[in-house]
Amino acid sequence: MQIFNGNKKPFIDSSDLIPLFVLGTLGLQLLNLLINSGGAVSLWSMVRKPAPAMVQLLDGRSVAMEAVDTEQRTPMVIRQFIKSSLGLMFTWNARIPVNKDMAVASTGTSDTVKDPGVSIGTGGRITTASWQAAFALKEDFRNPFLEQVARMTPSEVFSGGAQSVLSFESVSVPKPVKVGQWQVDIVASLLIFDSTHPQGLAVPFNKSIFVTAIEPTTDPLADNSSPIQKAVYRIQESGLQIREIRDLDIQQLNQ
Repeated sequence: MQIFNGNKKPFIDSSDLIPLFVLGTLGLQLLNLLINSGGAVSLWSMVRKPAPAMVQLLDGRSVAMEAVDTEQRTPMVIRQFIKSSLGLMFTWNARIPVNKDMAVASTGTSDTVKDPGVSIGTGGRITTASWQAAFALKEDFRNPFLEQVARMTPSEVFSGGAQSVLSFESVSVPKPVKVGQWQVDIVASLLIFDSTHPQGLAVPFNKSIFVTAIEPTTDPLADNSSPIQKAVYRIQESGLQIREIRDLDIQQLNQ
């Protein structure tokens, strides 16, 4: 309401500002309510979200773990399991480390000893590393496959006259076969180095690997566990097992 003073100059009655003040205050209160409501929703979501579990590894490192279904494995874990298991199985050397978890060494040092090997079948012999890696195989598949590995292993390996390495060219993305089972196709070469082939003899190793989810090893090992026990534990802690290996059809793969 305008009021004129004696000089005909209008001024605003202060009572007219009260409704504006009330409306402004109400608007601020509504804005504050929206902000607080958003914060409450975010806090509620954080409270309901499972906290990441911290697990301490054998070497003392701590890593964050995420809960997954018992039959679920990530493609990275599956591919790494296959590369590590087959790489260990087909990397042959005359020496094994004394205080290491994996029996693979390229040269003899003060920390290594001569590998006596492990007898397989009728007179065959495989390296200790191959025997360790075999615990990645399903029980009814392990012995027949190790007999094939024994036939492939040159006898010169144990005298130091030969060694090998499995060289991967490609490892496919795991393809689900059924719940808890996957197929992975690999293209690789088994390189054998000896006096006849110092440059390396390449033997094609193109296979379809079928893996299945198993209960992973979770119980901690005793401090006095042997290197072999630790190696087997490491192989099985991913919760995977190779149940079958077939020859890969390269022509079908390229189609």
